[in-house]
Amino acid sequence: MARLVATELEAAWGRPVVIENRAGANATLATDMVAKAAPDGYTLLCAANNHVMNPAIYTNLPYHAADSFAPVGMIATSPNVLWTGASQPFNTLADAVAAAKARPGELGFATTGNGGNGHFGGETLQRATGITLMHIPYRGTAPAMQDVLAGRVPLFMQTLVGAIGAYRGGQIKPLVVFGPDRAPDLPNVPTMAELGFEAPDSGVWYGLLAPAGTPAALIQRMGRDLEMVSKNTAFQEKLRTQASVTTFLGPADFAARIRTDLPRWAAVAQAAGMRLE
Repeated sequence: MARLVATELEAAWGRPVVIENRAGANATLATDMVAKAAPDGYTLLCAANNHVMNPAIYTNLPYHAADSFAPVGMIATSPNVLWTGASQPFNTLADAVAAAKARPGELGFATTGNGGNGHFGGETLQRATGITLMHIPYRGTAPAMQDVLAGRVPLFMQTLVGAIGAYRGGQIKPLVVFGPDRAPDLPNVPTMAELGFEAPDSGVWYGLLAPAGTPAALIQRMGRDLEMVSKNTAFQEKLRTQASVTTFLGPADFAARIRTDLPRWAAVAQAAGMRLE
């Protein structure tokens, strides 16, 4: 996502936009670096919504997810989906729920790690449906997918963007979509709300954040440029190939979304006992 956005912003700004990967600790290392950067518009964070989930599970973050940043804009989203292997007997969410109720705590769901979108999605699924599953965290998508495809783990909670390749290859089946709307790539798969369940949107969003103190005029200008990118038809088509859709929010609305998301995920983490050091 960062590379797609950077390419468009380079054209808009007439100067190079350099991608610097700072991996580790659910993106908190990169986030802390940007929080401490000069507020001059030259250092931005390409954030996903682990930005608002991390404060719910880490006990002592060196920054504040809202106060340490000036939101520039949200650019795209991709929903969380509950998947199962193609050889598994489940074809609907009701099938999986029935199996889980028959064997409480035995049915496993894979995720790409503790405290990520999949983990939060799995916890909200259990709360909404009244079932108890076994969380099986992996170090990334590849090892989790490997065990799901091999039939060693029956369920996989993963964003659409992270599983679209295996789905298009016929290796996994979608059971339900988390989020407000059906996914364009999965038009026949219902949402949790359509099935009568209340569950917050645990799918991924992507956006740009600047350090707090960045001049408001500069934030507004960058926000307008990001909105222009979001309206670019070619950019929207590139997003669709990655199972993501343009979902633009300007600086003020993105800031409001962040402040709304923070207590929502804190409540989920507290209820599920989710905590990382």
